Amino acid sequence: MGINTHISLVTPFLDGDYYGRVFLELLNEANKKHFTLFTIQSRAAVNNPVPFNYPVGTSVLDGWLLMTNPHSLLPLDPKLLKKIASSGKPVVTIGYQEDRVNCHSVVIDNRESTKAAVLHLIRDHGHRRIAFVGSNNEHLDMLERFEGYLEALADSGIQYDEELVFYNSDALRVGGYHSAEAMLEKKINFTAIFASTDLNAMGVIEKLQRAGHRIPEDIAVIGFDDLPPAATFNPPLTTVRQSFEDLAKTSFDIIFRKLNGEIIKDSVTKIKTELVIRSSCGCEYNSVLEPTADVKKQLTESNANLDTIIKRYDKFVRRWASATREKKFNFSNMFSEKSSWGCLALWDNREKNRKNLIITQAFSKNGESAPPIGLRVPIEQFPPTEWLPSVRENDFVRVQSVKNERGDWGFIAIVAPVDELILISAADITLISYTISASALERDELFQQLHLIAEQLEIVSKTTNDGIWDWDIITNHIEWNNRSNDIFKSIGEKLPTSSESFFNLIHPEDKDRVMASWREQLDKADSLKIEFRIQGKNEEELWVYLTADSLRDKDEKVVRIIGSITNISEKKFAEQQIRHLAFHDGLTGLPNRQLARDRLDLYIEQANRYQFKLGVLLIDLNRFKVINDTLGHHAGDQLIQNIARVLENAIEPFNTISQDNHQQATIARLGGDEFIVLLADIDDLNDLYSVGDRINQQFKEPFIIDNHEVFTSASIGGSVYPNHGRDFDELSQCADMAMYRAKENGKNQIEIYSSELDSTTMKRFSMENQLRKAVERNEFVLHYQPQLNLENNQIIGIEALLRWNSPDHGIVAPLEFIPIAEEIGLIIPIGHWVLKEACRQTKSWIDEGLPPMTIAVNISARQMQQKDFVETVKSILEETQLPPVYLCLEITESTAIKNVENSLDMLKQLGDIGVNIAIDDFGTGYSSLAMLKQLPISNIKIDKSFIQDMDIDKDNGAIVKAIIAMAHSLELTVTAEGVETEGQRDVLINEKTNYVQGYLFSKALTPKDFMRYIKSVAFPPLR
Repeated sequence: MGINTHISLVTPFLDGDYYGRVFLELLNEANKKHFTLFTIQSRAAVNNPVPFNYPVGTSVLDGWLLMTNPHSLLPLDPKLLKKIASSGKPVVTIGYQEDRVNCHSVVIDNRESTKAAVLHLIRDHGHRRIAFVGSNNEHLDMLERFEGYLEALADSGIQYDEELVFYNSDALRVGGYHSAEAMLEKKINFTAIFASTDLNAMGVIEKLQRAGHRIPEDIAVIGFDDLPPAATFNPPLTTVRQSFEDLAKTSFDIIFRKLNGEIIKDSVTKIKTELVIRSSCGCEYNSVLEPTADVKKQLTESNANLDTIIKRYDKFVRRWASATREKKFNFSNMFSEKSSWGCLALWDNREKNRKNLIITQAFSKNGESAPPIGLRVPIEQFPPTEWLPSVRENDFVRVQSVKNERGDWGFIAIVAPVDELILISAADITLISYTISASALERDELFQQLHLIAEQLEIVSKTTNDGIWDWDIITNHIEWNNRSNDIFKSIGEKLPTSSESFFNLIHPEDKDRVMASWREQLDKADSLKIEFRIQGKNEEELWVYLTADSLRDKDEKVVRIIGSITNISEKKFAEQQIRHLAFHDGLTGLPNRQLARDRLDLYIEQANRYQFKLGVLLIDLNRFKVINDTLGHHAGDQLIQNIARVLENAIEPFNTISQDNHQQATIARLGGDEFIVLLADIDDLNDLYSVGDRINQQFKEPFIIDNHEVFTSASIGGSVYPNHGRDFDELSQCADMAMYRAKENGKNQIEIYSSELDSTTMKRFSMENQLRKAVERNEFVLHYQPQLNLENNQIIGIEALLRWNSPDHGIVAPLEFIPIAEEIGLIIPIGHWVLKEACRQTKSWIDEGLPPMTIAVNISARQMQQKDFVETVKSILEETQLPPVYLCLEITESTAIKNVENSLDMLKQLGDIGVNIAIDDFGTGYSSLAMLKQLPISNIKIDKSFIQDMDIDKDNGAIVKAIIAMAHSLELTVTAEGVETEGQRDVLINEKTNYVQGYLFSKALTPKDFMRYIKSVAFPPLR
């Protein structure tokens, strides 16, 4: 086995401290064995990290070294792994374990070494709260180091705390710096840090030191990698040393042994690491200052490297210019300076599936043959090994996909020596050359496409339906294609042959706008795209869309303008229809809310200019719902259409055209059975009353709908600008309140807003409107208050408490909005949402591992009156998958006795499926022992009004004791609400109260806060 043995290294990079160092050692080992090392880069281009899926070289290579991983952004495609496995060639993975193919893996023992480092902090320095810092990328090393951190905590009996894990975006200093910023923002609540890389550790230390924290006196730090700067860092960094040399040598040794037929029993070889103790962890360490001469030497070497990078980039730019200045990309000019042999192979475009490559360019500098142009090579046999030159020591074969975001062209193979700056990340000029090559090939393809496009345009200009024109500025002559004649002929005109004859055809209303755009195009050389009308002698007109672009001479003077013209009359007509639909009601043809808003804005401008007032009338039909439900929606639509005509007739005398040509009145449909009338230029309130009375007069006669006489009336509310508001929202809100008053006063009348509609009415009106919107906008949230068992001080349940998260008022308590919701019927959808959300949240907590708890949900009297209430509860339990035993429905005494027979039947059905029933606010109603015995309840809740001051108020105390004794005699459990003091708790303990809830233990909490509470709660001790 020797020079004809070909080993492939698949890796995303060939530079840097990790990839570059491992590759260098692998190449040294290959040289010793006289093997040829092929590198196949899985990262296709500098800025194009896409998964690698090409079976390149699978039939000509003798073994595989894989240095990527399945967790990476660039994993090897499963089909490629399957192809490699089917070849029967030995496979060794470097730095990770690959489960998708039979292979041997050589890995750094990251887990155990991290574990040892963290245990050092725990056992040798006594730390118990240790933070973890690491990048949240896919690299397997980072994942294993985190696992080692977790194992060390577990072995030491320390509970894992996710608050002590700080992820960042990379393994460099800036990543550690950002992690430290997060630590400072959260507040430091730990005494030690394990950072998954030295650079992360250095970034953390620098930021924490700037914030005033001492390392290691305040916070101990350990890193990983033992980079050269670690020993001279301040303080010297305790770290884990790993050997990339051992990693590479062991990997090559195993594949060499496999190639020789040796069977290796174990599938994984772990490379040992070493914990290097310095002072950042708190250990005593005598740092050794680096000699000045060595520092100067390093500085000199760094400057030399920088100078080399600058020079090579300069050479690269010259090669780039040389390779791309010709009509076609010159592959040799780009790569032959450093490489002794190379070939460019592009995909065979005759094939739908990329299976074969065609050699399109090649070179060889040492007199050896290069593959012939046109040679067809299957991807599995690329590069063609029979054409490879003799590979000298320190040379290797480099294979790279030529691909970017816009295309996939093929592959490049070169034979070249190792880059002298291989250990410096991002110094790989060759990789950049590949990317430039892709861009050059893209340019070649685009040039070919442009040539084809030019030919196609010549044909298109003869066959297109658009007019094509070419204006010679110097001669002022315009040339048109044949299609242009049809456009101008449709308005009775001939083709204009000069700019003047064309401009004369532009519609007078559009001419100034078009000429301004035309002048701007000439001045700025911007492309012109404009719509306008052209008009013939007989005033026939059509809409056209015109585009234009200019050609300029060397002095930037416009010499020609070329463009197109298209008849868009049908499109403009369709747009007008769409615009009409957007601002008008589809049923009545009246303006809609948006157009009414715009009209009022216009009226307000006029009112401010001419100093007059405006009136707004809001009209709501009475009995419309009854009519709609009785005769059907079709009849309801007819009624709305008839009413729209009636309203138009009613305001017609007011809707005149003034001397200033502004409309005096607008009627719009806001939706449903609600209309609005806008009146411009009113003198006083009498104008509003006059229009309102005229509207009501129209409703005295019946409407004939489907041969039925239908009677309805209107409740009208009015407001005046500027007295009652400054815009549409304010004026319509005032009119709405007045209309609400008209309904209260007997309907079929008009009310004008006044100060008598006080703040209470305003608040209720506003609350009702906002409450309706709150249901639509999902503004309700649930808070959860724990319920405790006094006997063992454990949480046994929670009560779901509704809150309204209003954007205007913040968190609104139930007492402020529940009565209104019950009155206007919103309590049904709100109650349904509360029950469903409470069950869903409880099931979610159970699934997350919390001990099962009973969720208590308050049920309103309106809900209990719903015939399908039991089915609703069953449906929600089935949908949320919450077992019925964990649901408790709380009903008040008044709800239970409102319809005892109905309540008894419903509650028994619920009890039969396992749902718990509790009587809420017990003691404030009129329930009797007989009633309590009939209902299938299991718990009564003492109202908090009795709990308050019961330890100092004898009457309250006596009532509480009586309720508890009565409940226990009926074998019911008792829950006390509103427990706020230890004195109250002590009384309840003495009276053997079962359960309690209140501020002494916890307020009502958001779901997130409840999770924190239940994990960390420490209850007041029992006396």
